[in-house]
Amino acid sequence: MLSFVKLINSCLLIGFLVHGTHALANSEGVLDYDKLREKITFGKATFAEVREALTEPNVVNLTNTLHALYSMRWHRAVLHLYQNIWDRKREQYPELAWELLEKIPSRIALASTINRVRIFNTEEYKAFIRSHRYADHEFIRAQVVVSLGLNGDPDDIEYLVKMVHSTNHYVVQTAMTSLALLGHVRGKEAMIILEKTYRDEPRGKLLRELLKQAYRWEPIIQ
Repeated sequence: MLSFVKLINSCLLIGFLVHGTHALANSEGVLDYDKLREKITFGKATFAEVREALTEPNVVNLTNTLHALYSMRWHRAVLHLYQNIWDRKREQYPELAWELLEKIPSRIALASTINRVRIFNTEEYKAFIRSHRYADHEFIRAQVVVSLGLNGDPDDIEYLVKMVHSTNHYVVQTAMTSLALLGHVRGKEAMIILEKTYRDEPRGKLLRELLKQAYRWEPIIQ
């Protein structure tokens, strides 16, 4: 569990994904959204805390929380929450940050979480994620990349490799980390090929770090 959390954090906290508004823990009446997200990530939040976390006023942080909700899949009320948010049932939870929850990045993150929890009959959610693969906005594309890595489908490796070869710094780093999150032998093989291509560049360094952490692989020293 701990190694997965470290790896997912390395993916979600890349570049602009860490640039958000953070609530002050010691300000009276102000929610500490970072603390709430941490409790969710480790599956230790109450349902009330989950609902509080989803009032997050920053879309970047909110998408991270939606990904982290996978760890709360043991909670029946949270499972209903996933679906009700997807179905836009505002009346069920009127206090949530609905304007942000209905934005494309949040919907992608939610679709990814539902897809991972349900496993079967998830074509609707996978199709929604993949429909935004070539979005113009880097944040949307990065959310797609994160989601595909978390979903673990080797059919998406070709796209993730293409994103590693792209020119957007944030998308490139997120794509490399997502290949590690994939946890599939074909993902490992793709990363080894990429490491050879970018060996003397910053991409090569990050690829080696991720290969070691995710797949216990290190290049052979000649």
